[in-house]
Amino acid sequence: MTSEKAQHSSGKKWKVVLQIFAAYLVAAWTFLEFIDWILSRYSLSPYWVDIFLSIFIGIIPSLLIYLYHRDRINQRVLLLREKIIFPLNFLLLAIGLYIGFGTTDLGATTKSIRYTTESGEERTALITKEEFRTGFNIYNFEPKTSDSTIQWLDFGISQLLYEDLLQNKDLSPDVLGITTTADKVRESSFFHDFYIDGDYDKTDSTYTINTYIRRAKDAKILHQETVTGTDILDLIDEITVFVANTFSSPEINSPDYLDLSIKEITSSNLEAHKYARYGDFENAIARDSTFALAYLIAGRRRLTFSQGRIEERKLADKAYQYRDRLPLQRRSEALVLKYLAYDQFDEAEKLVKIQLEVDPSSVTYNRTLRNIYGRTKNLEAYTALGYQGWENEKSRYTGVDLINASLIREDYDNILDLISNFARLQANDPAIVAFKMLPQILKGDLKEARETLERFELQQPELSTHTRLYNQAITFLESHPVSKKDLQKYEGEYRSTDTEQVSKFWIHKNTLLQYTSNQGITPQVPSGERTLVAGYPNMAETRKRVFMEDSHGSIYGYLYRQYNNNNDSLTSFYWKLDENIKKAEALLANRELEEAKKAYEKAINDHPNHYYLKDAMAHIEYMQSTDSTALETQLREVAGTYSKEGVESTRKFWPKEGRLLYKREGLPSQELLPISKTQYISLSNLRMRYEFEYVDGRPVASFGNWFNPETMSWVVNWNSDINYLPKD
Repeated sequence: MTSEKAQHSSGKKWKVVLQIFAAYLVAAWTFLEFIDWILSRYSLSPYWVDIFLSIFIGIIPSLLIYLYHRDRINQRVLLLREKIIFPLNFLLLAIGLYIGFGTTDLGATTKSIRYTTESGEERTALITKEEFRTGFNIYNFEPKTSDSTIQWLDFGISQLLYEDLLQNKDLSPDVLGITTTADKVRESSFFHDFYIDGDYDKTDSTYTINTYIRRAKDAKILHQETVTGTDILDLIDEITVFVANTFSSPEINSPDYLDLSIKEITSSNLEAHKYARYGDFENAIARDSTFALAYLIAGRRRLTFSQGRIEERKLADKAYQYRDRLPLQRRSEALVLKYLAYDQFDEAEKLVKIQLEVDPSSVTYNRTLRNIYGRTKNLEAYTALGYQGWENEKSRYTGVDLINASLIREDYDNILDLISNFARLQANDPAIVAFKMLPQILKGDLKEARETLERFELQQPELSTHTRLYNQAITFLESHPVSKKDLQKYEGEYRSTDTEQVSKFWIHKNTLLQYTSNQGITPQVPSGERTLVAGYPNMAETRKRVFMEDSHGSIYGYLYRQYNNNNDSLTSFYWKLDENIKKAEALLANRELEEAKKAYEKAINDHPNHYYLKDAMAHIEYMQSTDSTALETQLREVAGTYSKEGVESTRKFWPKEGRLLYKREGLPSQELLPISKTQYISLSNLRMRYEFEYVDGRPVASFGNWFNPETMSWVVNWNSDINYLPKD
């Protein structure tokens, strides 16, 4: 009987507990709905809803125990188990909340920024904070049928969609040329929850595009949209609306952003887009002379590789001239490019910092600012950008930048721990684990570095050309410990034979660093008595430099090899500079010929292997010995177009201020300097000599001779089908 009463009492008690618990759930849900409304109304972090929900769920064990024993507990009588469970429950809840939300922004989802317009007017704007934007990758769209006329759309649609979506600061898109599902999932799941791809077809004049928004971890289609029409660019605008509406969140995305049509911010000419998709911006611009985005990207590319001031400034001027054809967020990029092209680095730095308030994870602006800092060796600011970029947004770009910054700071242990932790989350993906190799080498843990490299070689044998470079480096370092004194011989500045690019080498702490003009800072690893390697095998980006010594044992330059994805290599030569060479070149650029001649005489005496110094001297002597009228006649004679049937790329020459300007399709414009009646040189491309063939005293053809840095000799191939071009 007593047992039955106890059971009845227990059942009744549980019934009351469940009634109160149900009321608790209703009250909690009502409270969460109210909080959700408050957050949306005042643009506050939506994470507060998740925090309160976690709290309401997390205290349920303690709440149920309290409700069942509330009569006793209200009398302040607690059993040992309750003295343990209650504090432990709240402790575990606090730890979980810290792990889940400790690094999140719990303030407003928006921020107000101040900026100055070109007219000097001060303005403010409300934008969505970076951490509350939806990030995703856009991959190739696959053609449903084989049609060469629309093949360019495979990546063309992705690029156009990316440019269109950049206008919306609620989103953080990235575009990558990846076609296989496995690679798409692997790349996206590192940092994002979603990715976009699709397929397309054309029947008669009608395009059909299917767009899929997929879950990053398994490629499952979450949303899809089909658009059809005769204008591919109008369809891009429709897809943009679909993507933006799918990812919009009223709790977060309160600012509205102007969404201009893709035609307004790029070009309405499909042929121009087709050339731009393949990186042929010269032909893209030829089809649409107002294609501002093509000018901007081409100018940035020319500047990055220092391919000639004439071309850099021409493209920068055009991008700025037509900046109204760019989306609002990209117009500042045109002004930044103009500042950089004209060496106005302070103005560029100020403008980039303002833009980074709007786009703190912008690859373009972050790289630009780092390159400015690299130019002045401001390593503290340079590396801080790498650390801050990773905090702002986790991506493959910011991850590599963080690793580079850590190597420069020699912060090896922390970066190795971070790579290990991240690799574990990604099932020890070899492409991630391999990032440990460089910090291990620079730290001196050669055994661990070799194990990392061998493991990567086993899993990625197709990258053997890249891994072989580091195999050589590890083998060399195992038997040749390198000191600062060993690295000192590399210090100095070196100028490219092919471009105006300059590389600087210097020692920071225990690491040899290298900065390339308009690019970035890279740690170097010795792999031989006079050999350095750099780059990441797992990114199929490795570089090798073999330094040359003269008869006195002094380094006068280095042979440079850059290995591409397909394991081919690009080869160039870099000549070591000194202050006198730089002085001579500056005097020549200012046409101070007599003073330049003195400087070049000393430079030639000090650097007998620098053949191009003798070419510059030949130009000075020719200018001093040639009558200005005769020179003007000579330049007018060779001016014109040189072409041949079957050869797409023509040469064009025209005189300007006593010098000859030269342009070959696909190559940057150059200023040519005469060294004789038939030969010319360029200070932008030291490898080439440009020559004209004369018949009966008149120029009839042009051809080029080039310097082979591997044999250190000139190659004369004047009758080549491509090289030898008759005058029109």
